[in-house]
Amino acid sequence: MGKLARLGRTLTVVTVTLSGVAVGAPDSSKTQIYERLRLRDDQTAADLIERHLQREPSDAVMLYNAACVQCRLGELDQAAAYLIKALKAGFADISYARRDPDLRPLRSHPIFRAIVDARDAADETLARRQMRQWRSRLGDPPYRYEVDTARRLIVISALDDRTNASVHRLLQTHADHLQQTLFPSTRGYVLVVIPTREDAADLLTRPNVAGLYNHRRRELVTLGKPRALRHELAHALHHGHMDELGQDHPLWIQEGLASLYETYELDDAGTARFEPNDRHGQVKTLAINGWLLSWTELAAIESDAIRSEAFRVYPQLRSIFRFIDDQGKLEPWYRAYIDSFDTDQTGITALETVFGQPVADVEAAWRRWLDSD
Repeated sequence: MGKLARLGRTLTVVTVTLSGVAVGAPDSSKTQIYERLRLRDDQTAADLIERHLQREPSDAVMLYNAACVQCRLGELDQAAAYLIKALKAGFADISYARRDPDLRPLRSHPIFRAIVDARDAADETLARRQMRQWRSRLGDPPYRYEVDTARRLIVISALDDRTNASVHRLLQTHADHLQQTLFPSTRGYVLVVIPTREDAADLLTRPNVAGLYNHRRRELVTLGKPRALRHELAHALHHGHMDELGQDHPLWIQEGLASLYETYELDDAGTARFEPNDRHGQVKTLAINGWLLSWTELAAIESDAIRSEAFRVYPQLRSIFRFIDDQGKLEPWYRAYIDSFDTDQTGITALETVFGQPVADVEAAWRRWLDSD
């Protein structure tokens, strides 16, 4: 199914974000539009969207859809005009627009470049505005508000002095290492919130979750545990790099890399050594019981399935990426992956390239490594 076909569902969520109210059942005109998008009937979809916009000219989601359809039709000037209208109507997810493959032909258009450059130039101003909003919400003591311009981090912390200093060192070291190895992008500030236990009950709404990252707002909320901080900051920096690349990497890669970086140490040369954590024992148990997925199954798995099968998927993902690093292939694989993204988004081709053998043979080597590790 094409990206435009999914756009109706994806941007319904954006509508909720923009309006702040629940969206009811779509009207018949929108149903027809999304059906045409699903079928990739672009000209009919464009005509239906135009009629809809005559009735609702400020519908930000539909204006964005119009930009995508016009771009697919090769009408780049019209696409750029619709994108400007969408932004003026309230569409604010520039990160999504940067990665959307339907807008790929528009990325070299002067208007698109101007939009991106303007957003980048406003990053620090917008981030400081977010910090003030959080300050208004949380107050001051026990909270402190600190800006690290070198690493483009804003940290809002309710920790005591000693723990706060330790967390800052962790964030600085982790950010420096990731930016020097995998994710060199410096686009966008990341706002890190480490709340009190009382406030965390409201901010971490998913049960048994120690941290969350919202890329639309570039906000990371965590209790301040090192493992969760490393995991979520890896997500944040990976998302920033995907924005710069105009790529949207599948969740198995995002979670595999974030899980890998939960537990590691740097040697004197600055090389990461990834330590086993509790996921190691879990993946061993999965292997004994025959519950492991093949690598090709993992590469094809839907995001919802990864979340619903987290108990067996996350340990396996961390183990796979530990193996890739143990073989000296982590950075070469990631570079090969982003270079081959347009031809294979799963990551399998990049694995076969850097290992020089079929993925089934690489997987077999991993299983032997797992048995002996």
